[in-house]
Amino acid sequence: MRKLFLLLMGVVLIGTLSFGQQFTDLSQEVPFDSSIRKGVLPNGLTYYIKHNENPKGAASFYIYQNVGASLETDEQDGLAHFLEHMAFNGTTTFPGKSMLDMLEKNGVKFGRDVNAYTTRNETVYNMSRVPTANEGLVDSCLLILRDWCDELSLDEAEIDAERGVISEEWRTRRNASFRVQAKTAPIIFNNTIYAERDAIGELDVIKNFDPKELRSFYHNWYRTDLQAVAIVGDIDVDTIEAKVKELFSAIPAIENPMARTVVAIPDNNEPMYVQVMDPDYKNVSVDLKIRYKKRNNNSFADLRENYLNSFFNSLLSSRIKELVQESTQPFKRGSVGLGSLERGYGTFDVFASCEPGKEQAAFEAVYTELERVLRFGFTDTELERLKTNMLVSVENSYQKRDLIGAEAYCKAIKTAYLEQVSIPDAEFKYQFAKEIIPGITAEEVSAVAKKYLTDVNRSYVITGPEREPGTVFISPKEIEAIIARVQSSDLAPYIDNAPVSTELLSSLPEAGEIVSEKKIEEFDATEWTLSNGAKVVYKFDDYVKEAVVLSGQSSGGRSLYGVEDIPSFNAAADFVSGFGIGEFDPIQFKKVTTGKTASCGFDIGSYSESISGSTKVADLETMLQLVYMRFEEPRFDKDNFDRLMEINYRNAENEVKTAKSIMRDTLSSILSNGNPRSLKFSKEYLDQINFDRMKEIYQERFDNAGDFTFFIVGDVSEEELKPLVEQYLGSIRSTGKTEKWVDTGDYYPTGKHEYRIELPMPDPKATVVLKFRNDYDYSREAVVYQSILGSILNLRYTENIREKEGGTYGVSVKPSFTRIPDVKYGLSIQFDCDPTKADYLKELVYKELKVVQKNVQQADLDKVVLNMKKNLEQQVENNGYWMSVLQTYYATSENKLDPAYYETIIENVTTKDIAKAAKKFLKNADVLDVVFLSEDKI
Repeated sequence: MRKLFLLLMGVVLIGTLSFGQQFTDLSQEVPFDSSIRKGVLPNGLTYYIKHNENPKGAASFYIYQNVGASLETDEQDGLAHFLEHMAFNGTTTFPGKSMLDMLEKNGVKFGRDVNAYTTRNETVYNMSRVPTANEGLVDSCLLILRDWCDELSLDEAEIDAERGVISEEWRTRRNASFRVQAKTAPIIFNNTIYAERDAIGELDVIKNFDPKELRSFYHNWYRTDLQAVAIVGDIDVDTIEAKVKELFSAIPAIENPMARTVVAIPDNNEPMYVQVMDPDYKNVSVDLKIRYKKRNNNSFADLRENYLNSFFNSLLSSRIKELVQESTQPFKRGSVGLGSLERGYGTFDVFASCEPGKEQAAFEAVYTELERVLRFGFTDTELERLKTNMLVSVENSYQKRDLIGAEAYCKAIKTAYLEQVSIPDAEFKYQFAKEIIPGITAEEVSAVAKKYLTDVNRSYVITGPEREPGTVFISPKEIEAIIARVQSSDLAPYIDNAPVSTELLSSLPEAGEIVSEKKIEEFDATEWTLSNGAKVVYKFDDYVKEAVVLSGQSSGGRSLYGVEDIPSFNAAADFVSGFGIGEFDPIQFKKVTTGKTASCGFDIGSYSESISGSTKVADLETMLQLVYMRFEEPRFDKDNFDRLMEINYRNAENEVKTAKSIMRDTLSSILSNGNPRSLKFSKEYLDQINFDRMKEIYQERFDNAGDFTFFIVGDVSEEELKPLVEQYLGSIRSTGKTEKWVDTGDYYPTGKHEYRIELPMPDPKATVVLKFRNDYDYSREAVVYQSILGSILNLRYTENIREKEGGTYGVSVKPSFTRIPDVKYGLSIQFDCDPTKADYLKELVYKELKVVQKNVQQADLDKVVLNMKKNLEQQVENNGYWMSVLQTYYATSENKLDPAYYETIIENVTTKDIAKAAKKFLKNADVLDVVFLSEDKI
């Protein structure tokens, strides 16, 4: 149900429906989007094909297996996921690693474009953004889908090689969340197979299973009646359908197949209880979960009910947020609402997270808000605002119906196949929402809680930080006593305080004017200089209809302040956005902007400050008013400031050191290398934050429009935009000064530094972190070569360390480049592994760095360059793209449209260029070499 709701509310799909259809008969079935060609072959395989040109010249290929970990026997625990890996390790058509090699030679990158995942109930494979100009490549992708259905090799040598990779994936996943979920699952799933199957499986099975078990699982469950394929993209539907029928019809149906049942979770009449403590947990969470069985229906009534459930979640969430914004609460996070559990099941949750010792008060505070709804319901005014916003969202989605990408369609198709629901088209959803939403009443939405707040199928799930054995954070009797106390308490109805004024500004500011104008021919843009000195760069772009984006930038930022001001500076960056704006606190602001699409935020960084906004054209004036107010009418709320400070002081006092946080803090300390501007979060740090100084700093950063350059891109005419720019941007005060950022010094450790750090870890693991940095002259070639180097190393480490050695689940390689305050090139390499293999695998990393300085394989370079060309070709010239082009030009004088910026470089790059670039970068580079290891495994 929840996934069907997401289809309704999020992804907008194209189709046909007679305009003005009536929806009075809610028993009708939801129609399936007729633009998606759907069919079922005689062997039971289902196919979905759709023409879609977003992105143009590309297509996505998916296969959905209605198969997951819940189908495993004990001897197969983890083999559904293992089988997913083996699909990339040899098929009849593509033996060994030839499949991935072929795809990457055609610009389709493993990990990014080619991937898969396994859950308890499904396994999904994809090849995305595949270029379609090459018909042979399209045919190859269809062959891969066919092979994934029925032609996996499952070679024993490949199986044994993959054991190490998956063992390391198992190790990587062993974090606090994973450990806690393993211990709470028996209660949440009432001791069914769901509690025993987490997809990754048991390490002993992974390392030692007999290959016949994998083949048995494969032959039992990978079969046509449990499979569907989807091909969505810039393709001819008739041609692809004919090929699908020919290829996939040849797969024989399995005789006497095993029944594919969905796990039934038995009812529990009495509440179940579990408490799990973990050393990496900081807070206590109390979660009352009420499990319910979803109906698997596909009617108009179900769609309407999805709206009711969504409205309930949203309205109660808003009330709890108001509580937090108005006063200090005993909970850090609180929520009440409906959520998904597993296929066919959902939960109604009452959740509170808090500091240890406050769990009773926290749960009581959250449950009280639920009880308030149960007694008095939601108000008509609350609901009407939400309905207005929802209808605006529906309208926006409808207007963007032609921009939905292939990936979004493939996700919708997955849900349609696995949950047997329809994909309604854009016209249906638009007309349905317009007719249904206005008729929903507050009484109906309020009644949602009563429907799901049942006495059966309850569980109390408590998690928290590790304490002395026998510690009980909160018992079942205490939870039930709280519920009984709240139910018998005196409560007042919720009062919906609407803002007195419905106008953001009490009066219009005195408008400025455009004093000069010039055309920027290379971008078909215009630059206006305003009377206050501000520059505005405008470009018309209607790729996204009726949409406008804005960005304003100025140099300065944190670099202009001394060490003593950094805490207050950071508070200005972090706190002020939560105070509201003008005369409106956050609650009032949300209410006064009901139905508006305009948004505006700010950022204050190390070397600059910026304003950003977005809107539909209808609310363009509202967005520019908000920009004006960020400068002229910011809001500073001392009570809210004090509340935030109180929370931060408690966080500092109750900080829990985990292996992850220690690694993070240690790396930060090493990299800062004594930099006085690198301050550690603590009580002493918080003591230096001053409300008045925070206010001054914010005002200093936004007191001079003349030092800002604003960029406006979108579907708005110059004639409509000009007077609004003069009215709001032209009226912002200006000092006439121009600021520049200041170089505050480079404390990065020079030379090579090696560290071997022991940490307490619940599960033995090593994390290897290597950082390289060098500085030399800037050039576009050097920047692009650095990116190529990172991608080539990624290929080499995947092949040599992941696949050949089975030493890690993956090596992260991240090249970097910065221009401010100095030109710096960087490379970060990181991976997790068995502590006993850390030194050996690290040697392999360094060995590859030596090799790449002498010899870059042409095949690797070809793969990387082709992927870069494909990404360039599939780049969409939308508002964000043009914003980036304009900002880059004004910041660096470089034209991203000029082939010399990128295209010419990748077209002409050679293996010698990359080897030379690698040598230049690594020669005399500063190196940070850190290995974190569990204390007992060194």
